[in-house]
Parts: sequence; structure tokens; C-alpha cells
Amino acid sequence: MKIAVFVNKNKSADDIDKLIIKEALAYGFVIDDENPDVVFFVGGDGTFLRAVHHYLPILDKVKFIGVGNGNLGFFYDFHAEDISFALTALKNEELIVSSYHLLEGKLYHENGFDSIYAVNEIRLENPFHTLECQVEIDMKPLETYRGNGLVVSSALGSSAYNKSLGGSVIQHDLDVIELTEIATIQNNFNRSLGSSLIIDGKATINLTGELANSLVGYDNNVISDGYLLRLEISQSDRVVNVLHSQDYCFIKSLNRSFVK
Repeated sequence: MKIAVFVNKNKSADDIDKLIIKEALAYGFVIDDENPDVVFFVGGDGTFLRAVHHYLPILDKVKFIGVGNGNLGFFYDFHAEDISFALTALKNEELIVSSYHLLEGKLYHENGFDSIYAVNEIRLENPFHTLECQVEIDMKPLETYRGNGLVVSSALGSSAYNKSLGGSVIQHDLDVIELTEIATIQNNFNRSLGSSLIIDGKATINLTGELANSLVGYDNNVISDGYLLRLEISQSDRVVNVLHSQDYCFIKSLNRSFVK
């Protein structure tokens, strides 16, 4: 089995990456950063997002294991002292595979569209003036939105930026997506739903209007698109596979990250 170790280059990994490589070699694993079967990411959720985007071209062939180094996060089960246990469980096929759908965003222009993918969320924002756009769900009008922006999150992403906006935290294995507003204008002339909306994971959200000069964010990436006509967001067929220990529990992770 081929192993890669991914770290956030802007933060210290406390030599955990070197320890993983040393012990993986002792267990008979092969180190391959280009075409691994399993990627150990060292850090928190931000490092996990970077690792997924780094290996996006071969995502269907890769599984991820998280090793925390003091950071908060939902996606890691292990710490430095657990590396031997994790490698043993991996070798003996004792870890649980959880598969999570990515979000796909289609950025439509006059000559077609470009696709982006996200683990947590896709955002449409305008930092220059009020964003005004029509919001449709499965081709049915919901509202005319006016404000700073809109966020569409996966169940995984519900506990990230979406939560800081007052959106609901969703159990990660539920097949839903969530639409949340950013700093909405609410007065006698402008009115929107004004709360997060959780919808079926198979639904498609269309955003149209004066979208030129808007920013489209996806996870920890941002692009500026001066020619954007429509943004279509839906659940992708592509999935990210995460390896968990057998005692992994979403509620335990929720408690560790936000309550304890």
C-alpha cells in the first residue's frame, strides 16, 4: 500500500509527518506523494481541505486519515501517540470508510461553464456593493436576494463557515445541503427568507442576476469572475473517502470542537 503525508506548509507539523513516514516504512508501506492509496493529513480541518484539493485529480483512488496536532477539527481521529495504532488498523483493514459527496459549482459564461468542487461550501459574495440575485431551487423561484452574499454548504461544511453565520449544524452522514444568507438587507422594500434552508441533497440551486465582479469562494479558494452570468450549485457524484477508527462518533467530535 502506498502512503503520502500532507502537511500545511504554513504551520508546524511538530515532526509528526516525519514520524508517520518512519513508522510507515517500518510497517512495510511505500511512500508515494504522487499516487498514494492513503493520505495522512497532519493538522485540522483546513489542512484536510487543502489535501483534498491537492489530490482532486485522483480523488476516486485515495482515502484520507487525519492526525491532529493541537488543532480543532472534525476530520481527524488520531494524534501523534496513536500513529502505530492507526498504521496497524490500516494494515489489518480495521478502519471504517466514510464517503462524503463534494459540492459542484458550475460557473456559466457566454461560451459555456467551468466547474469547481468543494468539500465544505461554495460562496457567492460581492465586497464592492450589494449583491442582488434571483435564487431558484430546482427551477422554482425562492426569492430575490439582496445582501453581502450566499453560502451553500454540504452537511460536512455545515459546521464550518455556515455555523458562524447562524446556520444549522447537520449530522455529517445526512444527504442534504444548506443555503445560508450573509448580512441580508431586510426592510419594507427588501425581504428574503432570512434563515438557513436545508434541502434535499439532490436539489440544484441556481443564482442569477448582476453577478459580474462577484467573488466565488469554494472551501479555502476564491476566484473573481467578471463575466459570470449564472452560478449553479448541486451535490457532485464525486466523493471524498475518509478513514475513521471504529469508535468514531459525530457527536463526540461535535462536543470536542464546540462544547467541551
